[in-house]
Amino acid sequence: MKYWILILASFCSGASMAQQNSSGTKGATPLNEANTSTVPKNTYAVVVGISDYQDSGIPDLRFADKDAEAFASYLRSSAGGKLDQDHLKILTNNKATLGQFIAALDWVMEIAKEGDLVILYFSGHGDVEKKTISQPGYLLCWDAPSRLYMGGGAFNLRDVQDIVSTLSVNNKAKVVVIADACRSGNLSGSSINGTQLTSANLAQQAANEIKILSCQPDEFSIEGEQWGGGRGAFSYNLIDALYGMADVNNDLIVNLKEVGRYLEDHVTAEVAPMSQNPKIVGNPNERIASVDAKLLTNLRSGKNKQAVMLASIDTRGLEDDVLAAADSVTRELYSLFNQALKDKKLMCDPEDASTNKSAENLQSCADNYYKKLITDKKIERLHSALTRNFAAALQDGAQQVLNNWLKTSDQESTNKKTDDKDKNGTTTREFTENLASFPRALDRAAELLGERHYMYKVLKARKYFFEGVMLIRYNENPDKELGAKALALFRESLKWQADQPQVYWQMSLAFGYNMMDTDSLLFYNQKVMDIYPDWVGPITRTASIVALRHGKFELAKPLLDRAMKLDSNSIYVLYALAIYYASKGELNVTVEYLKKALVVDPDNIELLADMGAAYNMMQRYSDAESIYLKGIKIDSTLGVNWTGLGTCYNMTKRFDEAIVALNKAVVLDPKFAKSWTLLGYAYLNKLAFIEAEVALNKAILLDPSTPNQFKHLGMVYFKTKRFDEAQQSFLKALGLNPNYSPAMLGMAYVLTVEGKTTDALDYVEQAIGKGSTFEQLEKDEDLALLRATAEWNSLMKKHFPDQFKD
Repeated sequence: MKYWILILASFCSGASMAQQNSSGTKGATPLNEANTSTVPKNTYAVVVGISDYQDSGIPDLRFADKDAEAFASYLRSSAGGKLDQDHLKILTNNKATLGQFIAALDWVMEIAKEGDLVILYFSGHGDVEKKTISQPGYLLCWDAPSRLYMGGGAFNLRDVQDIVSTLSVNNKAKVVVIADACRSGNLSGSSINGTQLTSANLAQQAANEIKILSCQPDEFSIEGEQWGGGRGAFSYNLIDALYGMADVNNDLIVNLKEVGRYLEDHVTAEVAPMSQNPKIVGNPNERIASVDAKLLTNLRSGKNKQAVMLASIDTRGLEDDVLAAADSVTRELYSLFNQALKDKKLMCDPEDASTNKSAENLQSCADNYYKKLITDKKIERLHSALTRNFAAALQDGAQQVLNNWLKTSDQESTNKKTDDKDKNGTTTREFTENLASFPRALDRAAELLGERHYMYKVLKARKYFFEGVMLIRYNENPDKELGAKALALFRESLKWQADQPQVYWQMSLAFGYNMMDTDSLLFYNQKVMDIYPDWVGPITRTASIVALRHGKFELAKPLLDRAMKLDSNSIYVLYALAIYYASKGELNVTVEYLKKALVVDPDNIELLADMGAAYNMMQRYSDAESIYLKGIKIDSTLGVNWTGLGTCYNMTKRFDEAIVALNKAVVLDPKFAKSWTLLGYAYLNKLAFIEAEVALNKAILLDPSTPNQFKHLGMVYFKTKRFDEAQQSFLKALGLNPNYSPAMLGMAYVLTVEGKTTDALDYVEQAIGKGSTFEQLEKDEDLALLRATAEWNSLMKKHFPDQFKD
C-alpha cells in the first residue's frame, strides 16, 4: 500500500486555521485515496493549543486553547473517531512546553504502526527570526522566549518535517499536520512578516498534497465571541462542516469540495468587511469526514434556533502594530471611539442640535469618531475592523432583545422585574426604552456594511420589525388603522428576510389585539409554531388573547394543552391558564394557578397585578390592595399595579385615593385605555365632570370598542344636562354590547327627564332581563322620578312579586 503525508495548513486563521487542517482527517477515514480510502487501524492525535504564553514579550492569544479543545472534543465524538486518552494527548497553555510537546511526539512515533493515522495539531504562534532559506520558521511553545527562538521553547519546522517523514516513511502511518500558527501580534519576526513566512514554508512542505488554508498569506485569521462563545471564524465553521453541515447531498460523507464551499459561504461572509478567504487545494472528491446523522441533527436543531448575529471581532496585535505608527491625535480619537462603543453611546441624538448642549457633547458619540477615523490613511489597515465593530455595536441591543424573546424558558418572560439585569448589566427597562432607537441604529449598521454584506438584508428586516413593534407594543386596544400600519411594516420585514418567527409572533399580536381577527391570529401563531415548535411564549399569549379578548374558549384550550406538554411548570403556561379560567369566570381556579406561578417567580410584577385583579373580581378588596401595594413596592414605575389599585379604590368608593393612583397610572402608561376609563369613573363620582369628560374621551380615543367608557361619558353628559349627547353615548354603548344593562338604565334616565315614561320603562324592563336586580333599581337615585309613577309599581310587581311592597 502507498502512504502519503497529508498537511492541512490553516495558516492565517489562528487557532481556527489549525482546526481546519484537522478536519481533513476527522472520522478516522484515510483521506488520500479518492473515494477508495480505507478506515485506519488506529488513530493517534497530539493536540496543542496555547493562548497564554509564559514570556510577556509574546502577545497572548484569545482562543487558541479553546480551538484546540474544540478539535479534541470533535476527535472524541463518534464523528471524529471516538479517541480515548490512550489515543489522544492534549497540551494546552502551560502544559504545552517544548519538552512536553517533544515527549508527546516521541510517544506517537513509538506507538504508530503501518495502517494507522496520526494527527498533529498545533494552535498558537508561529514566527521566523531571519528571512533566510535556512530559517523556515518555528512553532512557539508555551515556554518560548520572546527573542532568539534557537535558545529553546520553540520547535523548528525542519524538525516537524523530520517527524512527519519518520512517521510516514519508517512507520508507514498516515499523517495529518494541522498548523494554526498565523496570528497578528508584535513578534520577533514582525518586521519581515515572520508569521506569514512560517505559514507559507509549512504549506510548501506538502505542496503536492491536499491543503486547506484558512486565508491568504497577507490576511489574518479573524476570531471573536460570536463563534461558539469565543473561537476562530475558520475553525468554528470547519468543525461544523466536518460534523456534516457541509454535506449538501446528504450522503453522510463530507468531501473536500463540500468543505471548500461551506467555508467560502460562511467564513468570508461572516468576517466581512474584514478579509479572510479560505483556500482549498486537492482532489475535490476526496473524503474528508464521515457524518454521524444523529449528531448532525442535533447540531442543525441548535443552529436553527439561534438568532443571526453580527458581533465585534478581535484585532489585538494588528491594532497595536498600526497604532504604534500613528500620531497621538489619532490614538486619542481611536480610544474615544472604543470608549463610546463600551458606553453604548453610538449615535448622536438628532434632537441635541436644538438644545443647549455644548459642541463637545454633540460630538461625543461613536458615529462622529468613526467618521473621522475612517478618513485617516495612517490607520487604513484598521478601517474594515472599525466598520465591522461599529456595525456590531449598533445592532447589539436589538440582538440581545431578540435573544431574550426567542428563549423557550421563563428567562424569556417580559414580565420580569424591570431592574433585572442581563449579562451585559442592562436592565429590562433600559432595553424597553432603547427599542425606539433600534430602527435608526440598524439602518446605520446596514449602511456601514453595504448591500453585499451577508447581514445587510437581516439588518433591514430587523429595522422594519422594530418599527412595527414600536407601533403596537403599548397599544393592545382594538385599532384597525394602527394594526394595518404595523402589519405593513412586518410584511416589509419579511420581504427582506423570510420566515422570521418573531415577526409572525408580532403579526399574530396585531391581529389579536388591534384587528380583533381570530382567524388571522391563529394562522400566524401556527406559522410561529411551524418554525419554532417549542417556543412557549407565543402559544400561551395567543391562548390568552383568544380566551380573554375574543371569548372563544374552545380555541384557547388546545393551545394551552400544547403548552402544558412543553413545560407544565413555566410561569408562561401557568399565567395563561389563569387568564383562561378568569375569562370563564372560574376565579378560584384562576387564583390557584396564579399562586403556582408566583411560587416560581414571587416578585413578578404582572403576576401580582393579575392576582390583584382576581381578588377585585372576587370582591376580596383588602387582599387586592395588599397585592397591588406589594407590586408597587417592587417597582413603582409600572402602571399596571397603579391601575389595579385604582380599581380597588373605585370599588370601595375611595375615589380620592383612586384618582391619585390612576393619575400615576396614566402618566406611566398613557396608552392603556382602561386606566383612563377608571380615572374618568372616579372623577364622575367626585362630580368633577370636566376632568371626567377629558379622561373618558381619551379612553375612547384609545379604545372605541368598549362600552364602559361610552356609558360613563353618557353619565357625564346626563349630569351636566346635555341630554342629546348623553343619549348618543348610551346608544353607542348598546351598539357595542346590546346586553349591557347599565347603558339601558342610562337611556331610562334620559327618557324620564324628557317625559317619555313608557320608553324609559321599556329600557328598565330590558335591563331587568339582563340582570338588573330589585335592590339596585330601588337604590338608583337617577331612577327616582320614574319610581314615583304607577307604571313603575306595575313593572316591579310583574318582575319582583316577592320583593316589591306597595
